[in-house]
Amino acid sequence: MRTRFEPALKLWRATPRSVALAFGRARRHLAGNKYGPSLSAEALGDAIDREEKEGLAYMFWGRLVALGTLAAGALLAVPLHRSGLYVVAIVAFGLLNALSFGLARSSRFATVATWLFVVIDAAVLTYIFVTPSPFAVEGWTSQLNLRLPNFLYLGVFLVSMALSYSPALVVWSGVVTIVVWNIAYCWVATRPNSIAYGSDLLNGGVSDADIIALVLDPRSVSLINLSYQTMFLILVTVILAISVWRSRRLVRRQVAAEAQRSALSRYFSPNIVRELSSGSIGFGEPSLQTAAILFADMVGFTKISEKLAPEDLVKLLKEYHARLATVAFAHGGTVDKYIGDEIMVHFGTPRPRQDDAARALACARDMLEQIRLWNEQRLAHGEYAIEVGIGVHYGEVIVGNIGDERRLEYTVLGDTVNVASRLERLTRKIGTSLAVSEDLLIAARVQNSNLASVIDELRPDQMRFVRGRRRPIAVWYLPSVQSDGM
Repeated sequence: MRTRFEPALKLWRATPRSVALAFGRARRHLAGNKYGPSLSAEALGDAIDREEKEGLAYMFWGRLVALGTLAAGALLAVPLHRSGLYVVAIVAFGLLNALSFGLARSSRFATVATWLFVVIDAAVLTYIFVTPSPFAVEGWTSQLNLRLPNFLYLGVFLVSMALSYSPALVVWSGVVTIVVWNIAYCWVATRPNSIAYGSDLLNGGVSDADIIALVLDPRSVSLINLSYQTMFLILVTVILAISVWRSRRLVRRQVAAEAQRSALSRYFSPNIVRELSSGSIGFGEPSLQTAAILFADMVGFTKISEKLAPEDLVKLLKEYHARLATVAFAHGGTVDKYIGDEIMVHFGTPRPRQDDAARALACARDMLEQIRLWNEQRLAHGEYAIEVGIGVHYGEVIVGNIGDERRLEYTVLGDTVNVASRLERLTRKIGTSLAVSEDLLIAARVQNSNLASVIDELRPDQMRFVRGRRRPIAVWYLPSVQSDGM
């Protein structure tokens, strides 16, 4: 069935798992919104805000794990008297992150605190990477520190910012890291005892032996490496920012799709919505298949409507429809339509199942039980009891989209539908709450042996002629004695 909701359903099916966490929060918020899908934009904004706050927690705990791993690695790889300072620095960095996390979650200046501590984090990391440890080997210099792979941890620092779920924070972290690292690198390169060299070294005029000697000199600083490192940080920042931005964009689109899907579920049965969500685009042309059709109608609704104010009548119908629809959905039925106080349900759509007739009969009996329980509540509050008449038939129907291209309706048509409707009307004449065709009874008995107790309650009626049909049908009914109190 082609509807305006199908693009949303298509997107729903195509959503990557990478955004499932953020979307799940937005969906739960939307589902709990008493105003429904109309506030999806607000729900989305709240979900994104919550995801950014949760991202701070992920960053904090992720960094703690990373810092713990680094500390353990330092202690295992390097003797304590040489690695002790680095372990202390790692602990200090962890405390700094805890302070940043606490301020970001509790302060009204959360954004300022978060962005400020990015600067502090980058500065502290860079200082640790550039400054030689006092426990290092004798003669170790800051210039030699620049040749260590410590720089790669700045990349890890940037990657951790992606957990914040904020493209702006990722870009800010990248810019700050690049600026701070370049300042520190250039500071070392311009120290009096440093020998800085760039691409001009390779332009000629210097022998190979002199080039090797310069590169190996403990005082030398390669500006070529700085350009490569800067390019690396720029690329990492751009890729991470685009990835986070794309994830947020997908979440926004997905929440919009979920809002439309929620709206769709208010007009169609859950099994129809699942069918559309599973990969099918509509249901194609009408086709012939077997199905069970159930009609349930409130007895004496005209008299009831005369006595009630409009708002009370609407309230009554809502509760009545909700109770019957809940039972229908529990048995896998498709609620076709509400016609005033009448509800039409079919079993075997959109896909036939082996127990369609049995589920229809069980649904009819449970509907009567639901009405009985409801009447107990109503009588306890001094209200009148509600009576229903239910008719069920089983046979061939035409199933599919009916209408034109501008307005399609997924429904069932045919003699089986007409007979089920007539059986529901026949309950008044027989004086029963449930009338079913023998065709349905035979099929239900074959399909489910557990329905023996329900079937045993039914009694055969005479062959009945129903309006609009030339041949009579065999009817079974539930004796009124068993339906008393409803």
